[in-house]
Amino acid sequence: MTQDELLQLIDQAAAEGWTELDLSGQGLTELPPEIGKLTQLETLILGKVTKWESSDDVDTPILQLSTNHLTELPEIISNLQQLKELNVSGNPLGVLPEWLPQLQSLRELWAAAINLTEVPDCIGKLKNLTKLWLSCNQITTIPEYIGELKNLTVLGLSSNQITTIPNCIGELKGLTALWLYSNQITTIPDCISELKNLTKLGLSGNQITTIPDCIGELKNLTVLGLYSNQIMAIPDCIGELKNLTVLGLYDNQITAIPDCIGELKNLAKLWLHSNQITAIPDCIGQLSDLTEVMLANNQIKTIPECIGQLENLETLWLSDNQITTITECIGQLKKLTILALSRNQITAIPECVCQLSNLTILRLGDNRLMTVPSKIGNLVNLTHLDLMKNQIKVIPECVGKLVSLTTLWLNENQIARISKSIEKLTNLEVLDLEGNRIERCPEWLATLPKLKSLDLRRNPLPISPEVLGFAESNEDPGNIEDLFNYLKRLYSGEVKSLNEAKLLLVGQGSVGKTSLVKQLMEGTYNPSEPQTDGLTVCTWGIHVNSKDVRLNVWDFGGQEIYHATHQFFLTKRSLYLLVCNCRTSEDENRIEYWLKLIQSFGSESPVIIVGNKKDEQPFDINRKALREKYPNIRAILETSCQSGDGIEELQEAITKEVGQLHDVYNLLPLSWFEVKEQLEALDKDFISYSEYIGICYQNQIPEEHNQTQLIDLLHNLGLVLNFRDHSFLQNTNVLNPAWVTEGIYALLSDETLKTKSKGILTYDDLSRVLNPQRYPGDRHRYLTELMQEFQLCFELPDCPCPRFLIPGLLPKDEPEDIGLEGDTLEFQYHYRILPESVLSRFIVLSYEKIHSQTCWRSGVMLAYYEGDEVCNIARVKADPEDKKIFISINGRETTRRVFLALIRDTFTKIHKSFADLEVTEWVPVPDHPDHPPLDYQELLGLEGMGEQTVTIGKLRLRLNLRQILDGYEPVEARRQPDLKERGLDMEERYGDIHIYQGSRTTHQHGSGDNVAGDLVQGDKNTPASE
Repeated sequence: MTQDELLQLIDQAAAEGWTELDLSGQGLTELPPEIGKLTQLETLILGKVTKWESSDDVDTPILQLSTNHLTELPEIISNLQQLKELNVSGNPLGVLPEWLPQLQSLRELWAAAINLTEVPDCIGKLKNLTKLWLSCNQITTIPEYIGELKNLTVLGLSSNQITTIPNCIGELKGLTALWLYSNQITTIPDCISELKNLTKLGLSGNQITTIPDCIGELKNLTVLGLYSNQIMAIPDCIGELKNLTVLGLYDNQITAIPDCIGELKNLAKLWLHSNQITAIPDCIGQLSDLTEVMLANNQIKTIPECIGQLENLETLWLSDNQITTITECIGQLKKLTILALSRNQITAIPECVCQLSNLTILRLGDNRLMTVPSKIGNLVNLTHLDLMKNQIKVIPECVGKLVSLTTLWLNENQIARISKSIEKLTNLEVLDLEGNRIERCPEWLATLPKLKSLDLRRNPLPISPEVLGFAESNEDPGNIEDLFNYLKRLYSGEVKSLNEAKLLLVGQGSVGKTSLVKQLMEGTYNPSEPQTDGLTVCTWGIHVNSKDVRLNVWDFGGQEIYHATHQFFLTKRSLYLLVCNCRTSEDENRIEYWLKLIQSFGSESPVIIVGNKKDEQPFDINRKALREKYPNIRAILETSCQSGDGIEELQEAITKEVGQLHDVYNLLPLSWFEVKEQLEALDKDFISYSEYIGICYQNQIPEEHNQTQLIDLLHNLGLVLNFRDHSFLQNTNVLNPAWVTEGIYALLSDETLKTKSKGILTYDDLSRVLNPQRYPGDRHRYLTELMQEFQLCFELPDCPCPRFLIPGLLPKDEPEDIGLEGDTLEFQYHYRILPESVLSRFIVLSYEKIHSQTCWRSGVMLAYYEGDEVCNIARVKADPEDKKIFISINGRETTRRVFLALIRDTFTKIHKSFADLEVTEWVPVPDHPDHPPLDYQELLGLEGMGEQTVTIGKLRLRLNLRQILDGYEPVEARRQPDLKERGLDMEERYGDIHIYQGSRTTHQHGSGDNVAGDLVQGDKNTPASE
């Protein structure tokens, strides 16, 4: 919003007598003095929490803000004497103004996430306040004058760095809700017992080890949240809380459920998952009002009979335990809608489960089931059935009776045939059959009217992975319409086997890759064989399993400059030969570098390591360790191109591995082969996508889905280079891969770009460097877009003519002026192997934050802004020799960890693109920069175990663990990955079943309809969770 628009809005509000003005999310950096004339205002919103992402009814650890960039509040606001509610959340104020107490009518003050380091004195003078929210700041102490706010009913101080609850809190006799989750509190003081009107108490995410007896005096308490602490026992005083409806104690170290729990007759939700509980006591059966029991991720071995007494139970979550049998008492839970028993040791589904007629979700995945009982068909209300990761061989006919089923997980079993009973499931949307033994996909599956996702990957089906989807767990299965159209052609009979694969030779320069290809294919050897520049592609016919198979052999140049473009062509459905020189060491051959590269782009493709030149020296590498670390290594062989020794053995190994490439024998429509052969016959470097479509039409392939499937197949076979998901690149099909590599190599090796231009590329450079006949001007953009797609360069912003920075051509010399003034926040990444592209890609992905265009080959300076203000400067630099990346951030202390989080997120995305990249995170010892750093994940692990300190023996130091970690990320951010690792992020794990760690996303707080934690009050929308 511009200042003119703001002034116009203020005039309108004054003229119409508005009582509420919401200016949140308008990008404002200052307020005009005219705001002072709105004396009729009762509510002024300058920033607000738009959504509290609740993990349960107890606490609300993550907020989303709609805010501005205000750094101060003008004193003119003190004129607004009718103001009852002021919300400034999310603005980087740092402090609250001293004139604030002049707003004597103020009842509610929202100041969440405004960078406060302390509760300002002026707060203590706001005697009429009823609600005060100071969450998500860096407050370390609650001052005594808080106790003077006698009218407070709600106090929110969550997500700060508070270590102690002072006695003054006990003075707030009218308090009904106290939120202190995600702090550093270690004890609950006796003064809490003075809060007789308290109904909600949130102390989760602290370091509390004991629940004191004084908690039992809070007789009106309905919600008690103490999850993610270090509590080892539930005391008897909990039994005094007769009005309790929600008890959250999950993610602690509790070993037993005491009998006092049976006294909580009003309890509706009991969340004790992620503890060390070994048994469910009989007292649980006394809690007849229970609707949810969450006991997942414990050490429970049996389901006791008392569970059957919970006649109102709707959700029972017992996954991740050691249960072997489902007891008959389960059949008494007539209101049960969700039963989760995944990841146990259950061998059979008893009849009692089949009596639960209201069941909508049944999770029995990852057990030891071999059969599914016929009476499971009685569960006609079932919408989600999870039977994944068992030993089931047959889908029974009774499944067809589950007419409400929308999701059926049967992946990773031993099923050989898709039962026709599934045809009756007319509401089915998701069918997962990945990782079974299915050899045929029936045509009738296409008649299921609501089916949106069908996963048939990792089955012995003769269907191209371009259609089924590739097997990586983080990828979705193929498009269902594409699959059914493919099957239609497949069953028409007009198909033949592909019988084609891709063989790629990679490795360092001068190891003999080209000589090896010629020995394998022709049995010849040229001692003066020239070094391969770029890329050579040829075909080699071999006989495999009584069939003739064509191998497309790709011989890559090994020189450093060519490595950047290898990623264009390293694909799945390939066999890799990693060629090494027997005369050089394992490190000099960079074996692990190449294996990592293959993993990243070729996934689990098989690899044969070849030690060439064995006539000069034996191949001395740690074979056992490499095989253990890289299970896709199929063989490690030695050859001599000069003598021919080992060549026959290598040919046999290649034939064997090609024979085991399932995709080699995919059945494809005959028309696809005609298009493929026509493209191969063209003597062109590239054609347009429209020309390709024309060839498809000539060969009776008019359907767009078939055209895209075919181009994907040809891309993965290496016959064309096409990126159909890219709006510009999709328009060109490269038929000659060397056209791309030679063009980009020419740019990367140009001396002017390296020295004079310092890595800055323009279209004039392309015209100067490239042959105009082979690379006409209308194709220059294709090369720059391709380089951007693979993060070899990026376009510089705010340039009248397009200019691109190529990080790989940046100067090697580090600039002089990259020192950082003042204190810095330090963070490090250590790599077992540091791929050269990691930092280059980081520079590309971070280009919008580059400070003063300062970057060099191994580093970059970044800036973090709030509005127009530079809050922080970061220096990110790599040490390729030590295989480390160092991050240093100075500037405003309150935003350093925010900036670090953004930087770490970028690195995380890059790291995830490499399969099994070994990287660790390290932080310095405070005040001891010369001491070896501390393993960050080790520190997180210690915190998760309940440790409060870390000891540095050499320095005779014992450091506060929480203080170290809080400097890098808030406690709620640290705990979330831990919960996911232990299987507690149920939404993440179970997809479209919206259960968040044991609760619904809809909450009730007071009167009215409350959706997603927002209580609608008149025309205001106010988060009501705190």
